[in-house]
Amino acid sequence: MLRILLLIPIALLLAMGAGLFFMMIASVVSAEIALLIGGGFERLMDALFGLADAGIDPGPEAAAAFGLIGRLGFAIIVAPVVLVAVFSEIFRIRSGLIQSGLTGVLATLLPLAMLRLSRAPTEAEARVIGALFLVGAATGFVYWVIAGRGAGGERRQTDRPLRS
Repeated sequence: MLRILLLIPIALLLAMGAGLFFMMIASVVSAEIALLIGGGFERLMDALFGLADAGIDPGPEAAAAFGLIGRLGFAIIVAPVVLVAVFSEIFRIRSGLIQSGLTGVLATLLPLAMLRLSRAPTEAEARVIGALFLVGAATGFVYWVIAGRGAGGERRQTDRPLRS
């Protein structure tokens, strides 16, 4: 019970923090991720200030843009590790490879499903997809190191007397 109340939520929070750190590392290593994060934010600010300069209220556009950023962050960092943690606790999956792999796959597929990418990705988009997989896999690995090795608790042994 203490595991469910303390260890799993703490492990999830630490894994999400590690996911943000890994996303920062990916933006340093990959020019595409850096352009996506930094360049996209710069373009958003330019557009919002351009609207304000033109006398148009940028509030609705800003709310929509920051809402999308929040949903994408949730789909990349939070949802994959939480879904895999719940799945591994219910089915007592203790494999680090499965937890890391499933978290990486979900961190890749959830943003693509949100954006409804229905065409073959370009080379730059493929590198972004690969980086998202690695960020998700690293996030899942951090969760596994902290709480996943004992997923589902220990199996109870029943002591039955042997009948002869």
